[in-house]
Amino acid sequence: MGSEKKLLGILAIIFGGIGILLSWIPIINNIAAIFGIVALILGVAAILINKRNKKLLAIIGTSLSVATIVIVLVTQSMYGSVADKATKSFNKSVEKVSSSSDSDSEDTSSSSESSSSETKKDFNVGETASIDGVEYTVNKVSYSNGDGDLNTPDSGKQYVLVDITLKNGSKSDYEYNPLDFQLSNNGNKTDYEEVDDDFIPNSFDTGTLSPGSTYQATWVGQTGTNGSLSFTYKDALSDTSDFEFKLR
Repeated sequence: MGSEKKLLGILAIIFGGIGILLSWIPIINNIAAIFGIVALILGVAAILINKRNKKLLAIIGTSLSVATIVIVLVTQSMYGSVADKATKSFNKSVEKVSSSSDSDSEDTSSSSESSSSETKKDFNVGETASIDGVEYTVNKVSYSNGDGDLNTPDSGKQYVLVDITLKNGSKSDYEYNPLDFQLSNNGNKTDYEEVDDDFIPNSFDTGTLSPGSTYQATWVGQTGTNGSLSFTYKDALSDTSDFEFKLR
């Protein structure tokens, strides 16, 4: 086996290294993708040229190029998700301002009733919470130790199945997401748990609810078996609960 022809391999390493450094930076990681593609082309060319020789530098350059492209795809997806949540939060803020303006034009008794409904933060199972015209009702709650197969809670924990109904009484579409809700067990907050459809056929999913429409599903989480337990709703970009249902 002959000695490696190094020029293309070295260039692939340089372009790949620069690409990895830039791939973590929002917006600029678009340029990193270009570096990654160039490095990949150079790396593959170096491997072909060194077909009968050593290929160490060529392989390193090609690996760096692939890593750059993968990191760019992952970070862009992550940054896009954050941007979507920021947009949802902004839209909710606009809706709150609009709802407040509309309520000012209503008569005194109607305004008082709306204010008391949305000011209340603590609810029991069977009661209805309301924010900006969207109503949230926890119909019932049940517990499960799983199906003994793929759907099994962590040791010392159990699944909490929250049957919830959403009703969009506002004048605009409402986007619902299971990640907007949490369980709080003695102050320890946990998020939505993915389970198989065979275990929970009607599990809570993401979607858009048109004005006047309702959506009923089962929200699934897991938590400890003892202590206080509540089901909370929080704004997408906030750690503060807008309201909570006492489950036990």
